This record gives sequence, structure tokens and C-alpha cells, in this order.
Amino acid sequence: MPIATLPPDTRLLLIDDHQIYLDGLTLTLNTLCKGIQLDHARNASEAERQVQQHTYDLILLDLHLPDSSGLAVLEKLRVIDPLTPVAILTGSNNPSDMDAALRLGAAGFISKTADGQMLVSAALRLLFGEQVVMANEHQPLDRQTNARSLGITPRQLEILDLLAEGLPNKVICQRLSLSEDTVKTHLKAVFSALNCHNRTECVNTARKQGLISS
Repeated sequence: MPIATLPPDTRLLLIDDHQIYLDGLTLTLNTLCKGIQLDHARNASEAERQVQQHTYDLILLDLHLPDSSGLAVLEKLRVIDPLTPVAILTGSNNPSDMDAALRLGAAGFISKTADGQMLVSAALRLLFGEQVVMANEHQPLDRQTNARSLGITPRQLEILDLLAEGLPNKVICQRLSLSEDTVKTHLKAVFSALNCHNRTECVNTARKQGLISS
């Protein structure tokens, strides 16, 4: 996405108690657009006060803060301002942390090991309303964990694999010993989870999200 797609009054809140990381993150995200404003909070109290006083386009929240857990802060920020996307930015790749954050309404779960280009890309996607799940670049989330975060079941992953082979519903039914109505129900759920409207779009989106095995 080109820089010009973001308005110059875009405002982000970065919540982290490590000043060196905050400084680096600020330098990286300053490239998102001209005139961007990046506010800082180093603990939960500062973060809550900032969100009560200002309107943000995106909040990036560390999972561990000196006065509270990031998950507890996430819950409070979602109450104060339910419209602003909040993404967890953390060194953790624990699937349970990710599941908990997404259940509480996090817009994303992003590893602190992501490089500058990946962070800018993730921030842009979040600002444009996408959900972003990005693990350690050297330890990508397995597709089962990724699927679970989107509400996609193991059976639906099997159907996605067969869909990617270009197989019609009748053949998918035979392969998985399922009724045609059951397959249609699963496909409807997958389309909804991925916000897709046809089979081609569904397969393309699933590939991008690492949900198809080959």
C-alpha cells in the first residue's frame, strides 16, 4: 500500500515499558505517512489515560507491562474505546497467549522479532481493518493454531485442502465420507471466517494466511 493511502492525521499509541524498543518502533512506524503522530505509554495507567484523552487509529500493546498484564490492559482498552483496533506486540509465540488475546478482541498478534518492513506492513493491514497474526519469522505459527484463531476447525482445514485441489463438492464428500449438506455447511463457515464470497477467493485468502498445506 502506498504511503499516500493514510491520512496525515493518523495517530497511534505504542504501549511498552522498554524505551529502546519504543524508540526503534517509533522510527520504523514514522514512515507510515507524513504527519503521523505516535504517542507512548510505558505502563497500563498511562495507556488508559491516553486512550481516555485521545482518539487513536491503532494501538500496539506489549503483552507484559510493569503494572499489569497486556491481556488485562486489552480488556480495559476495549471497554474505553471498542472501535480502535488493538494489536498485541510481543516476544511471546505461545499459542495460548495468542488465543487469549484474539478471544478478548485483539486485532492482531505480532512478534517483536518482525523486521521493520514486516512491522510497517502489519500496521498498514491493521489500519485498513485486517486481522494480523504474525509469529516469530523463524518459527511461523502452525496452520492448526492459525486456523483456531479464526474459528476454523480441523475438518474445515481438510475441506480447504481439497478445495485448493479444485475438487467439486461431490468429490470432497466422497473423499471425507461426508454428506453434501455437511460440506456446504462447512464451506459456508469457512467463507464467513475468511470474509470470502466464492471458492477462488477463499483458496487465495487461505493460502495467504497459511491455512492450506500445499
